[in-house]
Amino acid sequence: MNILVIGALGTVGRHLVPQLVAQGHQVRISSRNPDKPSPWPNLPCSRFTLDLLDVYSISKALDGIELIYYMMHGMSDGELYSEVEQQAARNLVAAVQGTQVTRIIYLGSLVSGNPHSEHMKSRVATGHILASSAIPVTELRAGIIVAPGSAAFEVMRDVVGHIPVFFSPTSIKTLAPPIAIKNVVYYLAALASLPESAGKIYDAIGPDWLSYQQMMQRLAKRLGKPCHIFAIPGLPISWTQRVLGIITSVPKSLAQALLAGLDEPLQGNGKSLQSLIPQPLLNFEQAIDEVLQTEKITVYPKEWQDGVPEFRNFSSLHGFYAKKASHRLEINASCADVWRVLNLLGGEHRYFYGDFLWAMREWIDHIFAGQGRNHGRDSKEALIEGERVDSWRILSVIHERLLVMKFGMKAPGGGGMQIRLTPLSEERCVLQIDLLWHPAGFLGLVYWYFFAPWHRLLLNGMANSIAKLAK
Repeated sequence: MNILVIGALGTVGRHLVPQLVAQGHQVRISSRNPDKPSPWPNLPCSRFTLDLLDVYSISKALDGIELIYYMMHGMSDGELYSEVEQQAARNLVAAVQGTQVTRIIYLGSLVSGNPHSEHMKSRVATGHILASSAIPVTELRAGIIVAPGSAAFEVMRDVVGHIPVFFSPTSIKTLAPPIAIKNVVYYLAALASLPESAGKIYDAIGPDWLSYQQMMQRLAKRLGKPCHIFAIPGLPISWTQRVLGIITSVPKSLAQALLAGLDEPLQGNGKSLQSLIPQPLLNFEQAIDEVLQTEKITVYPKEWQDGVPEFRNFSSLHGFYAKKASHRLEINASCADVWRVLNLLGGEHRYFYGDFLWAMREWIDHIFAGQGRNHGRDSKEALIEGERVDSWRILSVIHERLLVMKFGMKAPGGGGMQIRLTPLSEERCVLQIDLLWHPAGFLGLVYWYFFAPWHRLLLNGMANSIAKLAK
């Protein structure tokens, strides 16, 4: 079957696509960001960049497609995300008319009996819009998905990992049925071959209903962290949103959208789905163990991606999502000229700007018995994967395009620097420098916020100096 997965690079999509390919389907994937690296570069999947607010953009990817998995949400897009989600659904409905698409499988979420949070209302509205089409829709409503990168799960992990004592409104005692990513993907993949599921809504839930407090306490036990949670009557959810906006590595708008529905009792019954697609369901502890096992993988992609174990020092307590400081600059020079400058990085040439600030950080590291003052490069002629640039280690190099280095000084977390060159013409390119940080606990967050103002100064100065030297 020819399948298009919209939202393929999201938490569920990156697990679903390999499963669909393994079942023999021809899979196309889409994402909003064309620069976001694929987690499975060796899979035979064609890729499209879709702007779901542009019907024509969607139509280009639909040629020959029989089934669409729709797993898009806009909670990271700010206050108007529900309008964006619903317009995107309308555009998909318009685009599929007259095509070979025979069904849409929509991954929604469990909701309460009377949803009042924007997040839940938008999920229901999106389902209704998709179902208004002449194309049959199968809707799968999932509870909290226990998976690396799942926003709800990562918020809980950050609370457990970052602060030993957490004050919360009493809504933290609201019950929800967490489900393992393995079980969700099995359901989704099986639905592809079950046309009789068209026009129906199924609830995908785990074997246990637990309060958010219970989930965090069980997660803390698995991670070996103290976790003291106090439910305070009258404490507003808005207070929790503000606190978690600071302490979690999950994008702020996404975390706040999820928390807005914290006090809504979810409804769901998984019997009909389990009867249609029987499988052993992992309990919450087993689902956590699956996550922790996944995070022991030692391979890593060429580019920096959230959640990669190597970038997080193989610690499940380092934030899944990276804090990031970036600077982008268009330069009147070729990629080759800019690369010649980058090839001088470190050692006697240092970092092109603010070397006294780098030196201060290196001395701090030296005081704590780190390798910050260990200047020099393994190779002065070229940037080579695996070699050293001062206290950095080069993780990957794509000549005249990409340099990724891991931070080597002592600090509460794991991070690095990524420098990307994108050609605009033979004599013009874009330079983007990113500093990325996966915080380890509360101190890791303090560390990041303390240095954040200096990051902006350094990146701006470094980019401008590289541009001058390249020209």
